Amino acid sequence: MRLPTRLFLLLVPPLIALGSLLGPAIAQDIYTVRGVSVDATSESAVAAREQAVSEGRRQAFRQLVERLVPLVWSGLVPQPTDAELGRFVLGFEVAGERTSAVRYLAELTVAFDRTAVRAAFRDASVPFAETQSLPVLVIPVLSSGAGTVLWEEPNPWRDAWARRAAPRGLVPFVVPYGDLADIRDLSIEQALSGDQPALIRIAERYGARDAVVAQAIPRPGGAVQVTIQRIGSSGHDSTLVETVVAEGDPANAAGYDAARYDAGVRRAIVMVEEGWKQDNLIRPGLESRVTATIPLDSLQRWLSIRRTLDRLPVLSRYDVVQLTRREALIDLWVNGDAEQLRIAFEQQDLELVPGAGDYILKQRGQPLPIETPLISPSTVDTTPSEGPATGPILAPRNNN
Repeated sequence: MRLPTRLFLLLVPPLIALGSLLGPAIAQDIYTVRGVSVDATSESAVAAREQAVSEGRRQAFRQLVERLVPLVWSGLVPQPTDAELGRFVLGFEVAGERTSAVRYLAELTVAFDRTAVRAAFRDASVPFAETQSLPVLVIPVLSSGAGTVLWEEPNPWRDAWARRAAPRGLVPFVVPYGDLADIRDLSIEQALSGDQPALIRIAERYGARDAVVAQAIPRPGGAVQVTIQRIGSSGHDSTLVETVVAEGDPANAAGYDAARYDAGVRRAIVMVEEGWKQDNLIRPGLESRVTATIPLDSLQRWLSIRRTLDRLPVLSRYDVVQLTRREALIDLWVNGDAEQLRIAFEQQDLELVPGAGDYILKQRGQPLPIETPLISPSTVDTTPSEGPATGPILAPRNNN
């Protein structure tokens, strides 16, 4: 039996309607959790639906915490009550619903209120990350007793990356095809040595900015050793190594082998995302001031950069100190430090580079101004801010 769609909408008109309206607008919103599977049984289909939706909202909140909060702190965020979740949830969508007289199955997409969730994190005194990485290209190198392979077949490690689950975190991954262009652009030796020019070249061909060299080495007992190194302007200098043991039936050799590589991929994704979160943490109560000059060649350039400033999560606010036809001077109040700000700008195709006494913020690929900026204030003030900036503000703008 299936509940009529019209009846279903009448049961929860505000939330379903709100979720439907939000759908297209929040496709890339990190505060929206998709694909939450629910399955509930109760005395009636209506009661089962209510139970499933309630459980789905709880699952979605926990997934959101895992997405934004590093694992070492995620356990400190308390599970909200149903009443509290009602304040956190903006709306939800339902897909693939199936019902019987007593059972309800569906997939939920839940949109959370950014301000309310941020407040919950701050109340729990946990740092969190909101900066989304640009796509990262995975270079899957497999080293075993038969040798080391990258583009050659078979490469069950690359196959495991190709069948990975849909992305849920802050770092989207792209897997290369392994075609002639890939073979031409990158060798095994270049991948393992971390040859940055070669890795960046192949990454940019796939529309990515950084590359992750992911090496897998099978170990006895169904284990696999995973080594991760992110290369690029947003990458890490360190190399991460972990060993993962798969669950499965050892008697099924093919399935067991695939299971350990799938487990290795899941762990590798967590390793990359945890490193990204650690590098882009928003720490409640900590603010730094970064002063930057923006070279301007048109009004459109200024409006484009200002739109980016308005939506950048790592910024608590910014003040326009001076604006002329040639440049803008701004104070940026960062929930972190200048390096975090540089990485956040990098994801928006902006570059924050040291200038003559201050930073210069410019579009990626835009040439640096020839003349030294006339205004050269202090670049970074790491003293925690207790209130708004002081000084002349000719054209103030607020963020958040």
